Amino acid sequence: MDDESVKAGQEIGFELASFAQREIKEFGYTRTKNSKGVRRIVDGSKVSKTSKIGEIKFGFAGQRFSGGGTTQKLWPGLEFGSNKFKQFPTYSGRLGRGSRGWFIYPTLRKIQPELVQKWEAKFANILDKWDD
Repeated sequence: MDDESVKAGQEIGFELASFAQREIKEFGYTRTKNSKGVRRIVDGSKVSKTSKIGEIKFGFAGQRFSGGGTTQKLWPGLEFGSNKFKQFPTYSGRLGRGSRGWFIYPTLRKIQPELVQKWEAKFANILDKWDD
């Protein structure tokens, strides 16, 4: 791919990841248990501007809670839950070969068809433009 098509791919990846980030944030705000922690995680999420595939990052060492924990260490407990540690929601249960999740993974499963459709349409435009 030439530089112009790579730049177009990065813009599309950023656009789609930003859409997913907004949806995850919206769904995370509806959580009632541990809502403060979940809000810190979704508010602090970052979308990569240079990725062609669209990357969203959650949890960073610089985002500290009052007890000394960071979102980097605590987001998995808030997303998947725990039956052992009471500060987290209950375990979300299994789904296929992994865990179900509470706010990130359910949102991604819900919007997956729309994301795929948008991605295919946008990249078809890029291919048509450079196919000539």
